[in-house]
Amino acid sequence: MITMGPLGHSSTDSGCFKWDEAPKVISHINVSFNKNGVTSIQFGYVENGVVVLSETYGSSSSVCSRRILRLNPETEFVTGIHGEIYNGYISSLAFHTNERTHYAVHRTFDSGEVGLEKMEFHSGILERREFGGFFGTCDHAQLKSIGFYVRVLVPQCYGYQRGRCFTSKP
Repeated sequence: MITMGPLGHSSTDSGCFKWDEAPKVISHINVSFNKNGVTSIQFGYVENGVVVLSETYGSSSSVCSRRILRLNPETEFVTGIHGEIYNGYISSLAFHTNERTHYAVHRTFDSGEVGLEKMEFHSGILERREFGGFFGTCDHAQLKSIGFYVRVLVPQCYGYQRGRCFTSKP
């Protein structure tokens, strides 16, 4: 597998820990944030027709704002992430899918703000089975980093035209 990311600082200092989510059919991404940036993330998966929630990574206290991103579990899958880091916080976070971009949180800054890091990871994933799950680090107060795995597979081609593989049935 190839790792894409992480977005953020993957430190395992005192109080930090690594987390890993296996690849599943994602239906929801729950993001908590405050004025500094992302404080936690949680994933919703469809299993046997029911939404099952993952563990929450980071802090999701009642004083945090929350955004729930809904993906179409029938057709939509993650292909990339992008965001910004400021003062150790993930201040902006978005998820790219094969259908659209979902913006979880975006903090705006004055022009010329020093210390802002932008990161973007696009995988070129064409099929759901290539998505290998998420990984990252967090502590008791915030999500420190997030990335995802890509399985390197030969795509299932249903036809070729001018050397290009078509991955959907006509």
